[in-house]
Amino acid sequence: MAVILGMAVSFGASAQVAGETFNSYIEVSGYAEREVAPDVLYIRIVIDEQDSKGRYSLEDQEKEMIKALRGLGIDTDSRLTRLSLSSTYYKRKSNLATGTYQLKLDGPEPVSKALSALDNLGISDVAFTKAEYSGIDSLKNEVRCQAVRNAREQAQSMAAAVGQKIGRCFYMYVGQGGNAILYAQPRMTKSMMLDASNGFGVEEEESIEFNNIKVSANVNAKFILE
Repeated sequence: MAVILGMAVSFGASAQVAGETFNSYIEVSGYAEREVAPDVLYIRIVIDEQDSKGRYSLEDQEKEMIKALRGLGIDTDSRLTRLSLSSTYYKRKSNLATGTYQLKLDGPEPVSKALSALDNLGISDVAFTKAEYSGIDSLKNEVRCQAVRNAREQAQSMAAAVGQKIGRCFYMYVGQGGNAILYAQPRMTKSMMLDASNGFGVEEEESIEFNNIKVSANVNAKFILE
């Protein structure tokens, strides 16, 4: 998990809030950012009878898909959702159906296994839709609190530089900086292994990795100078 902190400082001569007048104050802008690996991944699956020229029904292919996914330990009742069902005429002779599904998985490893199983069934119309982090609400709150703490620490440091201390905070605005959530995109990587027979590197099969999800927050706060 990566963490980035930032700050900006300004001093004010006086301020008045709710009838109170402060002779001097310090205004601080604090920033915090974290990156986490996504742990909830979604893929879209399309089964089209037209791909097999109607030789295999949508119902049969769907059953085979569910069987294969369950064989991987995936609870298809809660993880697999049929998004749509449609039909089209093929060469004006028969009515062929198409089903679109969404599969929710936890982590890259189940995704790799699911893709392999679908490929073995001849289902090739598969695409990633989004990647999320399950604890995003808690993480956003942690980042906001971190930005506030950073602002206070910087205010204390700057006040000490001029021989003063900070008092209570009389103004605070916490905003979400940039994009709160960046839906991670997958990237394919290939690892290398050494072939003992000739000493050359040999490519192993591809693996799936995802870019991190970024959460950031900034805070503007004003503290009394004492």
